[in-house]
Amino acid sequence: MNRELRERLAPYVLGLMGVALAVAAGAYIVWHQPGPVVTVSLAIAIASLAGYIFLVPDKVRSALTGRQARYGSNALVLTLAFVGILGAVNYLAYQFPKRWDLTEDKAHTLDQVTLDTLAQLPEPVTATAFFSQRMPKDTAQTLLDQYKFASHGKFTYKFVDPEANPALAQQMGITRDGTIVLQMGDRTEKVTSATEKELTAALVRLMHPQQQVVYFLTGHGERSPEDFKEQGYALAKRELVNKNYTVKTLSLLKHTSVPDDANVIVIAGPIKPLSDEEIKAIKAFLDNSGSLFVMLEPPLQPEEAPDPLVNYLQTDWHLQLTPDIIIDPLANPATVVVSYQYDEHPITHDIQTMATIFPTARTVGVPLPVPDGFQMTTLVRSEPKAWGETDLQALLDQQMPKEDDKDIKGPVGVAAALENSKTHARVVVVGDADFASNAYYPAYGNSDFFLNSVDWLSNQEDIIHLNPRTPTQRMMVLPRRDTLGLLLLLFVFVLPGAVLLAGVVVWAQRRRRA
Repeated sequence: MNRELRERLAPYVLGLMGVALAVAAGAYIVWHQPGPVVTVSLAIAIASLAGYIFLVPDKVRSALTGRQARYGSNALVLTLAFVGILGAVNYLAYQFPKRWDLTEDKAHTLDQVTLDTLAQLPEPVTATAFFSQRMPKDTAQTLLDQYKFASHGKFTYKFVDPEANPALAQQMGITRDGTIVLQMGDRTEKVTSATEKELTAALVRLMHPQQQVVYFLTGHGERSPEDFKEQGYALAKRELVNKNYTVKTLSLLKHTSVPDDANVIVIAGPIKPLSDEEIKAIKAFLDNSGSLFVMLEPPLQPEEAPDPLVNYLQTDWHLQLTPDIIIDPLANPATVVVSYQYDEHPITHDIQTMATIFPTARTVGVPLPVPDGFQMTTLVRSEPKAWGETDLQALLDQQMPKEDDKDIKGPVGVAAALENSKTHARVVVVGDADFASNAYYPAYGNSDFFLNSVDWLSNQEDIIHLNPRTPTQRMMVLPRRDTLGLLLLLFVFVLPGAVLLAGVVVWAQRRRRA
């Protein structure tokens, strides 16, 4: 083979080496392991390099010993030194990670309570975030990443699409998009709102498990937590169990007192009135710092005899429970209350942007001023045009009600939260029992309102106290008109004109010299 032919073939052999190296690199990136494709490609590249050296040995010798090689070796040394320093810096940053929050109000820094909680974790915690493609997850991912970084290996997380993996979602009892399940050992906690307070509270509950028992009162036609029909509360019970509550039933007609392990008693839409003996047992339970969740339906007909439960709530808790039904002329049917009106309270804090639906509701009024020794909040209000209709006989006669002076003017209260400052007893009263039934429980904010009420009654929202952050409010103050004109003159005309003038002067001087 003559010299001319060898020099003509050399570039093709060198190109083959480049293609082989590219194929090897691409195969390694795809399969993440040195498989047969990578091995064969590297062998072809080495053979091509040897062939190139054989074809043009003079060029290779000149490249390795000539002037360019000397300068190239210097550049190679500097490049290797730069890469080595960069690699060392990255290694140190990986081994000793550090973050800086440069925001004025430390918006991206976890509270000290959260940091202390993460430091005290007795076992590793895994967070499984169930977010579908329709659910934005950026905020949750950023927060979970902060927990992972601050836990020093004790907290890890992963995202799962419940629609792509329905078996795992069903196994963990996921009923809504955006739920985060925290698991420590064999214990789990669910978080439906990706906030620091909710996540840290769930971690504390995992570290200090306390058996929370919720009793549903029976014997008066109440809604049953075992009933899967439309009027039942089986869905509500399932979510309570998923949140580590123990759900039981209680008949005060058989027992003269509330069991000692009870945290919350739920009275869900009784049809028949409670007896005076039952009211005494409930009163004794509340006087001992117990909690009561009452859901009352509007009376089906004008009351012939006082209801002992209503009387107790009116006399001992000062609630205003007028026998009426709320009418909303904008709703269809008019007896359905769709509310977006919430007062600030731990129960309603997370549902401010969601509607709650009450198919039939009665008025639950909070007296003003609030009596001494009590804390009272109207949780939910109707629309301003709604009113509390007191002419129940007209409704029974299927007459279209009209607002008059005897009715309660809107907006009227639909639910209220009460707390006795002396006994620390808590009561939540809702003027409707249908909202938490199986038919309406999944609708909009109904399930959150029910679960938040139980959490508040069982004091679960007070496990931690994170310091609230007040974001720094910044306002842009526009300069005066003459200042704007001066800025326009300086940056649009003076500075560009000076650069243009300098260019013209340089061009003119070079032309004169030429």
